[in-house]
Amino acid sequence: MLLLVGPTDVGKSTLAQRLLEKAGEAYLLDLDPGQGSLPGAFTLFRYREGSLTPLRRYLLGSLSPAGLEARAVVGALRLARLIPPGSPAVADTDGLLHPGFRLLQAEALMPAEVLVLGAEGLYRALVWRKDLRVRLAPPLPGARKKTPAERRRNRLKRLLAHFQEARPRALPLEGQGEAGRLYGLLDGEGFLLGYGRLLAWEAGEGLFLTPASGEVAKVVPTRLLSPFAPAALPGAGEAP
Repeated sequence: MLLLVGPTDVGKSTLAQRLLEKAGEAYLLDLDPGQGSLPGAFTLFRYREGSLTPLRRYLLGSLSPAGLEARAVVGALRLARLIPPGSPAVADTDGLLHPGFRLLQAEALMPAEVLVLGAEGLYRALVWRKDLRVRLAPPLPGARKKTPAERRRNRLKRLLAHFQEARPRALPLEGQGEAGRLYGLLDGEGFLLGYGRLLAWEAGEGLFLTPASGEVAKVVPTRLLSPFAPAALPGAGEAP
């Protein structure tokens, strides 16, 4: 596995795509919960014949691993274990530059190489480890810095695309719900099936708008903002 780290807008995702295309068949470990394929989650993809197929998702529930470092490391490791031994793989990360977190991430994943793009300070913080192969590279030519507004629009588009095939679904809900909030719907192994937007609830059951169709073992709240307007259903947002 090649682990790509560095600040935002240095070309990590573009480089990952180019490497996948060169490999022909490989795995992509998307570890960017802010600008990755599904906001608030990590995703393992299989790349084959020019297309990415999602295999499993892991809920982080936030747009950054900051403050959730242990969960982020465990989630990345659980997904990485699903990659067949010996298969080429690229891990694309978010822009957090915290050296301690990046070292923990590298220790957990044990990549064949860590490539640091455009962050000499982070490179120095990692290169002392003789059991890790760490290289420093400049930002990818042509990498463009996005504005905060562009980042918000990108996240909104991905969330709306996720809910494109959503339908109402009743699910058990522990405690008091919060109408309009996004919840993670987890399977029996703790992987993310999809998000659900709580429409209404009563007596330990919630009505969710969700694209998830598999068997849901647990529903957990996230820190993500809903991409939709406030609920308009009668009773939504009122305590039972």
